[in-house]
Amino acid sequence: MDVKSNEEVREELLIKALESLKTQAKAVVDEVMVELYCDYLPHVVTDTDSNIGNRVSGVVKNLIAGKFERCGESPMVRVSDNYNSEHYISFNSYDAMAKPLCDLMGPEIVGARVKQLENEVESLKQQLESAYRR
Repeated sequence: MDVKSNEEVREELLIKALESLKTQAKAVVDEVMVELYCDYLPHVVTDTDSNIGNRVSGVVKNLIAGKFERCGESPMVRVSDNYNSEHYISFNSYDAMAKPLCDLMGPEIVGARVKQLENEVESLKQQLESAYRR
């Protein structure tokens, strides 16, 4: 019959306790990971995609509306995304962006520019007439 010392008994109990803790901890970690991947992560991905889409949409709307500033003499412009973030966009390649738009919408763009100039001329005429009346 093998008699164990107190130290050996404590060591065996400690090893059993550690094995039990590892098993329980693994079960908890596995459960948390399943919840993260199945319950939480899809919402984060969807929310992130939505936020990116909204920011890009804001940048494009501000570019179209002419709400941007040129950065010095560089071909860069600074434009807001409507979420208090500014983005820098390079207009280095005119042909890649503006030329296809001009080719597609040329007559409409020219017509809108002519109308804008006509309105400006009419406004200046009215200002001159008003100035001579005084």
